[in-house]
Amino acid sequence: MADSLVPTSSGGQLAPQPGDAHWMRAALEQARAAAQAGEVPVGAVVVRDGQIVGRGFNHPIGAHDPSAHAEIEALRDAAKRLGNYRLDGCTLYVTLEPCAMCAGAILHARLDRVVWGAAEPRTGAGGSVLDLFAQAALNHHTAVTPGVLADEAAALLTAFFGQRRVQQKQQALASHPLRDDALRTPDALFAPALDCNCPSCFYSDWPALGGLRLHAKDSAGQNPAPAAAARQWLLLPGLPAQQGLFRELAAGLAARGDRVLAPDWLGLGRSDKPKKDQRLGDAQQLAMLQDLIQHLHLDGEQGLVIVAHGDAARLAQALVVQQAALGEPVQGLWLINPPNAAAPSADYRLWLEQVARKPALDIAAALGSSAMGAEMDADRQQWAAQFPDKGYRAGLRAWARDALAALEAPVMAPAVSAQALPVLVSLGEQARWWPAPADGLDAWLAAVVTAAGGAGPLAWQRCAGGDWLPLQNSAALLQASRYFDAGAKPAALGLVVAALR
Repeated sequence: MADSLVPTSSGGQLAPQPGDAHWMRAALEQARAAAQAGEVPVGAVVVRDGQIVGRGFNHPIGAHDPSAHAEIEALRDAAKRLGNYRLDGCTLYVTLEPCAMCAGAILHARLDRVVWGAAEPRTGAGGSVLDLFAQAALNHHTAVTPGVLADEAAALLTAFFGQRRVQQKQQALASHPLRDDALRTPDALFAPALDCNCPSCFYSDWPALGGLRLHAKDSAGQNPAPAAAARQWLLLPGLPAQQGLFRELAAGLAARGDRVLAPDWLGLGRSDKPKKDQRLGDAQQLAMLQDLIQHLHLDGEQGLVIVAHGDAARLAQALVVQQAALGEPVQGLWLINPPNAAAPSADYRLWLEQVARKPALDIAAALGSSAMGAEMDADRQQWAAQFPDKGYRAGLRAWARDALAALEAPVMAPAVSAQALPVLVSLGEQARWWPAPADGLDAWLAAVVTAAGGAGPLAWQRCAGGDWLPLQNSAALLQASRYFDAGAKPAALGLVVAALR
């Protein structure tokens, strides 16, 4: 089958020619060879006078050669066979749009035409990112024909990267063996659409974890290097929510360039679940948070803001106190729907008592006592699905046990000097589990700050929504988050400044 030749002086974009699909299939065979070798599947062939004179596939990893792209390998093969680096009268077929390096080599080899399959939106030098073939100032112009068998070429890449993600996940799981006295919820029971849109990261080698695997969503990825420029947000969900409670807020914060980290508590979500509730409690959760702050470098020039929802407030307040005692104070504390420990709602207390005492409690149904509309039905079912049977609920019972104890304990001021600590409190107007007190709001807010060893300043807001504000009114919360910016004006953000006595 003859290859269609075009004059070398013409350049420009040409429509597909007779025979292009045939030669592109030969390039796809080279791409499959790359995939079998564990390389990104890109293949290329050089055709002259109806004959393949050069073949190549992508293998920079195996060759330890950053230039070993499919195009370069095919050009080298053709040049050796033809005895000339100038490949006049030749056409290169490649399954993926060339990068800048390969485009330069194509032009230097004086090819008549280059034909490619799939576009490369990140590094393509044939028009996707830049167009080296359209530079009029160059002394040679190679014609281009994009999009030949593009779907087949793209499908190879999609399948390859899908398989690689599965392998990476399997390797990650294999590196965190499951303890004999713990359980791990099958990943198939979690809906990715209900997660924070950040990389999933797993850790099991910190002292506080004792071999349990911790799952966290971290916009900085696994084991990130210190990055001092960005603000850090540590997002802590209340029972029984997972990190996905913050998915909308996390997306907005990350879009600013800030780092966002949302862990699943031990015993919840994708974190390991001990089989006995005596093995887990607030003390271990706090120790885990301190390890997390230390090992994941949660310190930036703009500081760490701890964001706690619902009954995670007690752990957030204790963590702020501990960090101050260590001489590593946080930059701010944000409590969303914090409980009123002095006068907890009957619905919330009943929820905790049922979790603690009823091993087979219908969690999805019990969540109906909170202010949660039909729009959260998928999340309600997800939070129940993380416990396939009652054997997975030890962490849930341990949390309820310690939350009930916190309701009974007197409010104690921490034994550390009060620190300047910006505090923001967001309250859901329709909350049923965690409503704001009808009377004595100022005194309650002051107690919230005192429990964290802080001296303010304090601002608060009422938002439309119920007990699950991060999903019910993320827009209001995202605006309020600017409170922690230098020079922020609370009134302009719709916040009320509270006077602390």
